[in-house]
Amino acid sequence: EGGDVEERERKRSSGPKKEKSVLQGKLTKLAVQIGKAGGRPEAGVSSVPPRPRRRVPEGAVPAGLVMSAVTVIILVLYFVIETFVVEGRPWLAECAPVYVQYWVKFFIIGVTVLVVAVPEGLPLAVTISLAYSVK
Repeated sequence: EGGDVEERERKRSSGPKKEKSVLQGKLTKLAVQIGKAGGRPEAGVSSVPPRPRRRVPEGAVPAGLVMSAVTVIILVLYFVIETFVVEGRPWLAECAPVYVQYWVKFFIIGVTVLVVAVPEGLPLAVTISLAYSVK
């Protein structure tokens, strides 16, 4: 069993090594240091105690999520009523991509409301905005 580990180490170290840029090396070193620290104050991490998390009663929906959903629903309803009822435009298949663009914008506005209301929604907003911007 010990020989298998040594053999794997030799295979890994004998292969061609990729050269790293200075920035890659520094970032790798920083990531390793952060991983080793693991939140221990004696390892150089700030000794500020973590903020206690708010407890949400079971079955309760956070207000930010509700407001975000309400915003999206209102925007979609306003668009549909204004376009198809007030202006009297018929649903045209060739206009469907334009309608979808409007709905995606409404969804992004809803996610923005969620991020403003709940800071934990920031990773979701970043992920969606990056995915949407890539073509």
